Amino acid sequence: MAQPKPKKKSRPRSDPARREAAARRDEARRQAAEDRRREQEAAERRQKLKKTARRVAVPVLAGLGVVVAAVFLFRPEKELAGVEKVDTTAIMAGLGYVLPGDVDENLDELPLPECGVVTELTAEQLYSDLRNGAVVLFHRPDDTATAAALEALAAGFESHVVITSSDRLTQAVLAISWGHRKAYDTAGDPGLAEFADVYRQRGRAGGDCPLPGA
Repeated sequence: MAQPKPKKKSRPRSDPARREAAARRDEARRQAAEDRRREQEAAERRQKLKKTARRVAVPVLAGLGVVVAAVFLFRPEKELAGVEKVDTTAIMAGLGYVLPGDVDENLDELPLPECGVVTELTAEQLYSDLRNGAVVLFHRPDDTATAAALEALAAGFESHVVITSSDRLTQAVLAISWGHRKAYDTAGDPGLAEFADVYRQRGRAGGDCPLPGA
């Protein structure tokens, strides 16, 4: 017959080991509760930050859009070194083109802009071309080589370039646009093509002025 197992002796409540075990359990529960509280607070803070970011993001992005648009709309136009900024009517007068005093009051009477090679250029036609953003390249009447080189240069653009002659030039080429002027020694000067590229379509009006065959 099997002998009965001896009963374990229960430790009294005042036993130090029992008190220590109970203290560890209490500390573990307290720590777990503290961790849950911190996690909840962190989650609430993240939620608040997200809401704040959403509220702030819309006006900030809108403001940035306005700033970017303003930069592109109001940034200064490019200017080339050595190019004179002169009143357009003064430029024309220096070339012998005299406008009626009331030209700006009768703009509807101006001819349509004409680009390409223009042999007979009246003051009104020149003013219309410049006002609508054309770059006008003058050469001397007897300089056929320069005239041909300017025509070749103009062929690189689709619009807003005029080639004509003037017997008032002191240099091979005079390039003018609305409010701008620069003289060049040769039609092969790379600055001449840059002038045309930079100052085309910078007049007061925006009329079409295609080159023939463009």
